[in-house]
Amino acid sequence: MMGRLACYRQEVVMEFHEIANILPMEKGSLSSLAEDIAKNGQQIPIELYEGKILDGRRRWKACEIAGVAPKTVEVNPDDPVGYVKSLNVHRRHLTPSQLSMVAARFRSYYDRQAKERMESGVNQHSPPVNLPEGSKSDARDAAGKEFGVSGKSVDHATKVLEKGVPELIEAVEEGRIAVSTAAILANEPEEVQRDKATKAKRTYTANRGRHQNAANRQAACCCERRGLRCPKIRSHGYRTTKAHQERRPQPG
Repeated sequence: MMGRLACYRQEVVMEFHEIANILPMEKGSLSSLAEDIAKNGQQIPIELYEGKILDGRRRWKACEIAGVAPKTVEVNPDDPVGYVKSLNVHRRHLTPSQLSMVAARFRSYYDRQAKERMESGVNQHSPPVNLPEGSKSDARDAAGKEFGVSGKSVDHATKVLEKGVPELIEAVEEGRIAVSTAAILANEPEEVQRDKATKAKRTYTANRGRHQNAANRQAACCCERRGLRCPKIRSHGYRTTKAHQERRPQPG
């Protein structure tokens, strides 16, 4: 994947590092981030490794939308995969299905690295995380343990990545379809996979809208809607609003 940005009357092309692509890029609120960068500037620099974007793909895209020249910084972590994992996995609150996809890509990346070292015959740096060289199930379980998911879930994710259409893969990575369900769908013809992924997207979007509306309604309790001071603010279970605070008796 590549990002493209026009700035200072010349075109800058930057490639996303393979390690960065182990994790799916968040697409939500990209326009909001672009607006913020256009207004307040880019606060956190984009991190480059081996001349490619290791962390900050959304920032790059947002700078592209905002027409702002990106700020970048070179990094050289001893364990680039562990570095990206540490920056992203916990702060993004990924679902088990999403983590399974990450674990499958993680395992695939190290498998390719090990194969390249064997073919080159050069004793380069060992992988920071040594997956077992025994059975495939051992490597699968180790990759799953690294991300807190089961080896079986990693198998499901591997199947989706190998046999699933892009729309199905995206549906799992965005939390719209469980990885176990997607693994079953991966056996179906491509047309069926795309149809199921499209329907899941429509359902997900509709449900998200309903949940947001319900949250907005719940934000104000019955007393708030009737313009009364709530005598049981805490027991209602709703957040304390500014209006409640203004009506609350001040301590003597």
